[in-house]
This record gives sequence, C-alpha cells and structure tokens, in this order.
Amino acid sequence: MKRCLTLLLFVCAVFGSINELQAQMKDKIWFDGQARSYFARDAIDNNTEDTVSAKNASNGYNLLDLNTHVNPIKDIEIFAQLRIRNSFGSFFGSGTEINVRQLRAKGTINDKVRFSVGDIFLKQSRFTLYNYDEELSGYENDMLKPYRDIIHYENFYTENRWRLQGIQTDFSFKFDRFIRTLAFDFFVTRPRGSSAISGTTYSSDLLLSGGSMVSEINKRISLSANYVSLFEVASSGTQNISVRNPVYDMALLHHYGNDKHHFEQKLETGFSQRHWLHSELENEMADSTSNDTKGMFFELENKYSKDSTLYLTVGYRYVDPNFRSAGAQTRRLDYAAGNNNTIYPLYTNMSMTRPTSVFDLVADDRIYNQDLSSNLMVFNPIYSNVLPYGDATPNRSGVYLKARLNNKSKVLLGKINAGFFKEVIGQGTAEKRSFGLVKAALKVNLHRWFNWEKEMSISASSESELTSRGGDTISSINLFSHQVNTSLNIELAKKFFIQASYKQFNANGNEFLTERDNYGDITYFTSTQVNQKDHVLSVGMLYKLRENVYANLQYNWWGMTFIDQAYSDYKYNRLLFILSVAL
Repeated sequence: MKRCLTLLLFVCAVFGSINELQAQMKDKIWFDGQARSYFARDAIDNNTEDTVSAKNASNGYNLLDLNTHVNPIKDIEIFAQLRIRNSFGSFFGSGTEINVRQLRAKGTINDKVRFSVGDIFLKQSRFTLYNYDEELSGYENDMLKPYRDIIHYENFYTENRWRLQGIQTDFSFKFDRFIRTLAFDFFVTRPRGSSAISGTTYSSDLLLSGGSMVSEINKRISLSANYVSLFEVASSGTQNISVRNPVYDMALLHHYGNDKHHFEQKLETGFSQRHWLHSELENEMADSTSNDTKGMFFELENKYSKDSTLYLTVGYRYVDPNFRSAGAQTRRLDYAAGNNNTIYPLYTNMSMTRPTSVFDLVADDRIYNQDLSSNLMVFNPIYSNVLPYGDATPNRSGVYLKARLNNKSKVLLGKINAGFFKEVIGQGTAEKRSFGLVKAALKVNLHRWFNWEKEMSISASSESELTSRGGDTISSINLFSHQVNTSLNIELAKKFFIQASYKQFNANGNEFLTERDNYGDITYFTSTQVNQKDHVLSVGMLYKLRENVYANLQYNWWGMTFIDQAYSDYKYNRLLFILSVAL
C-alpha cells in the first residue's frame, strides 16, 4: 500500500511538471501565419493571331508562411517568418523552396524605450517617408480584391509603409505643464548593400536614417517634425561618387469639436536638399559636390467629419519642381526596371514584348518594386499622369477635395476624390500643363435596404484624368484617360457568394515622355501618341469559411485594343482558384 501511494504521488508530480512546462511554453512560444493555394490556367483567345505561343498554360503553388513568436523574457520578442513554397507539378521535394521571409527582434527597456531590430515597417509624413498606393487601385471592386491582396502581401505593402532592414527605437514623455506629451522615434536602415557592378567595381552601401518628434501642446494643438536622409557610404564601395538627400518636414495640427461635429486644420511645410558627393581619394583632395538642388513644399488642409456618416477634406498644395524625397517619391511600379509581364510576356508571331495592361497591374505581383530610388522613376502617363509620385509629386500646385458619405443604416456609401493642379514651371516650353483628376464611387447594400438576411450589393466607380497644355501644334498636349468599374455581389447561401465585375480603361491623346540622366536631370522629351482600350470581365464564386479564410473561383476575360497604333490587339482568358487561410 505504501509503495502504491508513493508511485501515485510520483506520477502526479510528473504530470504536473509536464502541464506546467506546456503552460510556460505556450506563454513563451506561439504561432500564426498565412497559407495559400493558388492555381491559374491562362489561354489565348481563338481570335488572336498568335500561332507561336502556347494556346494555354497552367501554373500554381502551395505556400505556408509560418510566423514564430518567441518571448524569452517578458519584454522581448523574437519574430521569424518561415516560408515553405511548393510549385504544382513538383513531387518528392523537387520544386520546394524554404527560406526565411522575415526576421525581427523587438522589445521594451525598463517599460520606457521600445526598439526593433531586423525587418521593420516605417512610415512618416506623405513628403518624407510614405509608400503610396499603386495606380488604378483607388476604388477597386470586390471581385478583384484577392489579386490586390496577394500583390500587397507578397511585396510587403502594409499601411503605406516601406519594409526596410535596420534598427528603430521610440520613447515618449508626459508633462504636467507647458506641454502634455512629447514622443520621439529614430531609425537607421540599409535599403541596399554593396554589390558588384563589374569585376573590379562595387557599389556603395545605401543607408536611410531619420527621426520624428510629435508633441501634444494641449487638447487642441499638436506639433510634429520629421527628418529623413538617404545617403551612400562611399568608403563601402569602389565608386568615388555618392548621393545625399536630406528632407525636413514640420506640421502644425489644430482640431476641435463635439460628439457630432469635428473640425481639423493642418499646416505642413518643409524642404529638401540633394547633391552628389565626389571623393577624390587618390589625390587626397577636398570632396566636391555636383548637381545640387533644393526644393520646398507647402500644404494647407481642412477636415470636417459628422458622426460616422460624413468626412470632408479640402486643401491646397504646392510642391517645388526641385523637391526630391526618395522615401516619398519612390513608386511601387518602375517601368524602367525591366520587370516583364509573367503572363504571356511575348505575343504575336513576331514574339514582340507584350505591353503592360490593366490586368497585369491588377494580377501580376512580380512586376512591383520594394526598393527605394534616389531618382524619379519612369512611369506610364496613361495610368497616372496627374500625381505619378503621390502627393509629393514635384512641380505641382493646386487644390483638392476628398469626401466620403454613408447613411446610418449603411445602405449607401459614396466617395469622391477630385483635384485640379498646374505645373509650377513649364517643361521644355514656357507653357504649363494643367491637370484634372476626378474619382467617384458608389456602393448600394440592397440587403440593408430591403432588410434581407443574405447580403446583396452593387457598386460602381469612375476615375478620370485630364492633362492639357496650350501652345503650338508641336508642344501642345491633350491626354485623357478614364476607368469604369462595376461589380455585383450576391449571397446565395450562408457565406456562399456569386460575383461579377467589369473593368474598362480608355486612354487617348498625346504626351511627352521625360528622359533623365543618372543625376535625375531632364535630357530629352519623347513625343508619344495613345489610343487604346483595356477590358477585364470576371465572374466567379466566393465561399467565406470564416473571417480571413476563403475559397475563390473565378474566370477572367481580358485584353487590350489599340486603335491606329503600331501594337497588335490581344485577348486572353484565365481560370483562377485561390484558397487563402489566415492561421
């Protein structure tokens, strides 16, 4: 009896230790992540005159992004994202890729100073460090949302932040007089490391550093300042030239209101400097500079909101022609980067390079960019000519308006985005370009209107851009582009939807493409004529198992028509299946 009692106590002690160990492990290590199955079958339309390319092609993959969170102590977390990707058609491990997609350590020192080391996501003001949305993504319909989600996820486009590698720290203070709070944020990152250009030439490290200060003066007034600097470390490479691009920003914010009405005014201004530093290492002479430019910006913005039903923004913006901010003017899409379309990149019997279409911008995640650029990137004016570099686009002056309206029952939701701008100085001529931008969207939730249990909604949007310039017949410009979106979403059974959408894009007129040298200076203008039409028609089914877990099956008809142009028309079809699971 005594032995049995001793054995029972021992077993209880062992199981108690195991349970305690499991509880400790659960507190210190936990997992989440993302899993996706993707299959696409592309086919050439029978009416397309292309006998060289394959009539149809299939591709797909399974992937798992496993996020591991390790808390060795209370205030420290180690984060690692491990990706396992297997392409369809691969067996027994062939075609399987395993890599570390993200790695970061973060924590808090003495409950006061927070820090992050490794992969960090940074954002400041819209003029210093900001990752603007890609073109044609303003009022996207629900049918094409899975494509956009993949583009943003694969390229780390999160809340308009740039994903960089480095170290970041922030801390704050509270006061009982003069000011209420004071917060600081500092970071140092390396967007690009040294790499071999040729057998004996190596590029220099490219670094981005900066900081922010935000102070709440009182309940109504706050003051913020931002600084960011992009620079190359000449000694880390063999080149004797390095870029320097510091940008300074300051904003004053005033707000007041009550439970129903809220008013906000914001005054923001700043300036930039940019030059190239030449180091004469052999002769040990003093460093010299070249291509020195300075520019400023100014913005006055007024916001009004009523409950959660009305949001209205009116403002004026001026951006100098020489204002340069690499962190805010870098585009998500660089047409000079050489990223060809991955869906039928060549077409016709001449195997010509297929021009990028609206469908490529919506569906191809491999043509996008994650690297900061010290020079203004090349863009296609038919897709974004008014503000190709976002609100920080240089050589712009004008007014803008944004509004969002939805009733309390959420039956109607409307959005408007309009802007009218003009060049500060002319490019290539004394005449200045004038720009007009009008975007509008309307969504009607019919199920709320008729008090139906199952969802049913219809939405439509229109986006137009107009660029014009007077003068003689050689230098005059008249470019117009217009995009229309319509979509229908019907819930047939619980969480099971059928969907349909149509997107059409038209562009016609003429413009001058700007060519720049390695220092960003304009060297030439190339005249171009445009007259084309894009279309994307989609139908499909969506089943939402739960929030962030869905299966989507859709069929797309898409193509581009060129009117009186040297390019050949094309049409393609695609069958797509996506299973997305948020762990």
